[in-house]
Amino acid sequence: MKNIFLVIMLAVCSSAYAVDTNSVRGSTSFVERGSSYSQMLDVLGNPESSYNHVIHDRNGWPHKATSYIYHVDGEKYTITVVDGQIYKINWER
Repeated sequence: MKNIFLVIMLAVCSSAYAVDTNSVRGSTSFVERGSSYSQMLDVLGNPESSYNHVIHDRNGWPHKATSYIYHVDGEKYTITVVDGQIYKINWER
């Protein structure tokens, strides 16, 4: 019984996960890491939600960041913008 429960829990936990990706395709074009904030708005439109936070670079210096959440073709993308450019794209299935 414990083995069946363990197998079911592993299957449920592995069904949704997030990975970093390099680009997101919109209806007309795509945006990638390094693209500008205005290009992101042109391609993907207004985000569903956003939040502000602080990230640290490799040297430990803090930077103000804003993460924008989009749903594209049933998949969730969280795009982090730092200093007006896309810093990170997180894709969650």
